[in-house]
Amino acid sequence: MRVFLSGPMGVGKSTVAARVAERLGLRTVDLDARIEARAGRRVAEIFAEHGEPTFRELERACARELLDEDGVVVALGGGTVTDRTTRRALLEAGILVTLMAPVDELLRRVGSGEGRPLLQGDAEARLRAVLDARRSDYAEAHACVDAARPVEAVADEIVAWVREEPVAVALGERSYAVEIAAGCRARLPQRITRASGAVLVADRNTARYLPEGEPQERARRVVLEPGEEHKDIRAVERIWDAGLELGGDRNACVVAIGGGVVGDLAGFAAATLLRGVAFGQVPTSLLAMVDSSVGGKTGFDRPQGKNLVGAFHQPRFVLCDVETLTTLPVEERIAGLAEVVKAAWLEGEDDVAALEQDAEALRAGDLAATERAIRRSVRTKARVVTADEHESGLRMSLNLGHTIGHALEAAAGFGALRHGEAVALGMVAAMRVGRSLRQLDEASVVRCTALLDRLGLPTDLDRRLDDDVFGYVGADKKRAGATVRFVVPGGPGSHRIEPIALDALRRHVAG
Repeated sequence: MRVFLSGPMGVGKSTVAARVAERLGLRTVDLDARIEARAGRRVAEIFAEHGEPTFRELERACARELLDEDGVVVALGGGTVTDRTTRRALLEAGILVTLMAPVDELLRRVGSGEGRPLLQGDAEARLRAVLDARRSDYAEAHACVDAARPVEAVADEIVAWVREEPVAVALGERSYAVEIAAGCRARLPQRITRASGAVLVADRNTARYLPEGEPQERARRVVLEPGEEHKDIRAVERIWDAGLELGGDRNACVVAIGGGVVGDLAGFAAATLLRGVAFGQVPTSLLAMVDSSVGGKTGFDRPQGKNLVGAFHQPRFVLCDVETLTTLPVEERIAGLAEVVKAAWLEGEDDVAALEQDAEALRAGDLAATERAIRRSVRTKARVVTADEHESGLRMSLNLGHTIGHALEAAAGFGALRHGEAVALGMVAAMRVGRSLRQLDEASVVRCTALLDRLGLPTDLDRRLDDDVFGYVGADKKRAGATVRFVVPGGPGSHRIEPIALDALRRHVAG
């Protein structure tokens, strides 16, 4: 276990680190103290004698060493996370928590700034400038904690975050945490406390999860008809109208409480209401937890195909409460496992092997196995989205199985084939393409197909293929002229994105 505490000078990182380490039975490391021991100089002396660049180089080197130390709570320097490579490495290696407090409280704690090189001169002006410059860097963390409270309260909150192991989606000031735990939907009122008003969107199946007690003047409820067949502009208009009737300003929030359809519709409405308001996700289906609730893709369907109108709009929070999965129809829960298989195949051998080991437990709905699978899948998606938010490169890999899958879904009539079931069939098709292009061998095709089958997902592709399916492939968003950019899988952890002519794709899928 590794816990890294970040934040500006005066926020109390060293004091809090000691308390957290005591609670968790770990060691405390102060990064500045380690730098001073390495250099044989105090931090202020390093700045004075060699300048900030030399200090930052030492800081990066010492921080890299900590990535290999286990059982530590590290009080980072105030500027450690300003180096992007270091910050991302910390996020990967452990739980990174940013401590923050109001400027007047920080000034009270640091006094005149004596001994703090970056505060020399006008301490308040310099501190405000530092905070402004680092705002985006500090936002990239698993959690941001208010440190202007008693130390014990701050330590309690950090320990809770560490034990839950949230997944961070690191996108600068638009960063957010994906919280995965039984009962975490109860945190929704806390997550929207600062909003001027909230539009809570569910469908008739998920309306049971709408929070009670939100006053009428502060919240509106929109209950939509369930199903992909209702994922249209009329549903979006209902959410817009609720937000406008609320009289909300741009500090309002739209919250999706439901599966992928609800999330896509509420997210698109949030992206366009008043040119963009905050958005939160409380996914209640496995498919939404592992895929659509993370990454900011929103939209609705048109007669020509799925999600052809939409926008990128990242949520502020995602609460994946695994308890909601116990109320899903078995077929609906199992359908969500297709995206779990996709993420595992993209990630690599370890994740595929873990799924194979848990296959029977996942099919039976075991919550511990399901939570493990959700966490692995979300980590994969967060890593990809962090590297490529708007699908200009790497993020296209997340379309593995989707090109043929979406076409099958559209050809069957939206709602006749579950999205996850379509993706499973699309993965079978993708594996065939990979085999035909000699990107992977027959054993890998058999392995992936067998895993899908063990999880209870459909693999009977051939009987579902017809001219209508390939007609919808021609309308795919990834089409460019007479070709479509196709995710061609290799073995676990490998793939390539290749433009394939539509007629050639049909031959490859036929095998």
